Amino acid sequence: MTSLFDARAARYDAAYDARGAPGQALRDRLETVLELAGDGPGDALDAGMGPGRLLAELDRRGWRASGVEPSSEMLALAQERLPAALDRLLLGTIEVLPFPDETFDLAVATGVLEYADLEPALCELARVLRPGGRAIVSLPNWWSASGLLRRKAVYPLARRAGRATPPAPRRLVRAAEFEHLLAEAGLRPTASRLTSFRPRALRLPVFASQLVFAAERAVP
Repeated sequence: MTSLFDARAARYDAAYDARGAPGQALRDRLETVLELAGDGPGDALDAGMGPGRLLAELDRRGWRASGVEPSSEMLALAQERLPAALDRLLLGTIEVLPFPDETFDLAVATGVLEYADLEPALCELARVLRPGGRAIVSLPNWWSASGLLRRKAVYPLARRAGRATPPAPRRLVRAAEFEHLLAEAGLRPTASRLTSFRPRALRLPVFASQLVFAAERAVP
């Protein structure tokens, strides 16, 4: 899977600036995460940082940004975007984060948990958060109209035509189950948002392509 993301790194980065639904969806998710995160100061981690788009925005908002990414090509793009943070941008996976316990005030994972071993990944996010720290995480809204269309029609047809499609998710998780998994990992859910390429007035489950959750690490 890492080699697939290596091959898609430049195209994925460019999608943030592209017109059309995919670019709008990425920007909407990023804006939602920034709204939930607020401004620094503080130590922030993006686990599965991709090309570093979110980290650059967090850095501009006063956070001390760190990131982990399994794709070396994605990592290289993030390092170009944040040259002052090279020592804090590391190759690694969300299931085994290369940081000590209680390092961060904010830990973000968007576009990564659908490909991760979910329970260990959530436990790692909780481990590296300071008590009272915030986690902001996302999952695709698998049962939205757009999610069903992609899973049942668009991607199967594309594969039959020999075209590349995103990797298959490890599992399909509904919102209620995911909130339960957050709680089991020691993260208390505090907010959820629906995001998509639709206008904000139409952020309804049938339209929303992503679910974004905020949670706090329990204070002992």
